[in-house]
Amino acid sequence: MYVDRSATRPGPADWFTGTVWMEEIAAGAPPSRVRASTVRFAPGARTAWHSHPLGQVLHITEGVGRVQCAGGAVTEVRAGDTVHIAPGESHWHGAAPDAFMTHVAIQEAAPDGTAATWGRHVDDAEYAGEAPVREHLATADLGGAAPVDRVETHRITLAPGQVAGRHTHPGGVAGYVTAGRVAFQLEGGAVEELRAGSAFVEPPGAVVLRFDNLEPDRPATFIACYPVAGGEPLLRPL
Repeated sequence: MYVDRSATRPGPADWFTGTVWMEEIAAGAPPSRVRASTVRFAPGARTAWHSHPLGQVLHITEGVGRVQCAGGAVTEVRAGDTVHIAPGESHWHGAAPDAFMTHVAIQEAAPDGTAATWGRHVDDAEYAGEAPVREHLATADLGGAAPVDRVETHRITLAPGQVAGRHTHPGGVAGYVTAGRVAFQLEGGAVEELRAGSAFVEPPGAVVLRFDNLEPDRPATFIACYPVAGGEPLLRPL
């Protein structure tokens, strides 16, 4: 057993906006890679955008603060709250505009010793929750498709219990479900259940085995964006 009396130090300007004090609580000796620290934010102070390779837990011990993950809304936190951040999730945290906030931060470093990857500073609009929130839904790989002339966007409604049947899209499709439940399956893949807010991608030429409305008594609706080349059809039944 030993007692460690850690010193308080200012938060580095590259990591924070505003006045911040940090105090390391623990840095585990190998094989442990646990890191823990107390961080106190002055009103309006916050971290830059950053992520942790193995995630992080924040426990708010004092005051009122704000947290946000990429694509999410700014959320108020108070003493007693615990925030769980997933591995690799980009996020920031800090004090409210009119209150101090202190939290204990606990994370595990990666095998190479990296505990955090730091990005740009959080601007005033983001901090105030006034910046547009962009949530990445899906990335469509257009490899194998002919040169694209245009992208057509359609709202499609499947009647209760309707089955789309086997088909393919020469240019591929990316979309998301806005209402209902859909059974989705590509050839060689497992059946997925898509719900409102779920995104999907069908690569160019991929065989779609199922895109079926699972609801027997209500329609399912989705938005689909089709890259189109020349006179190619949007959909080719099989």
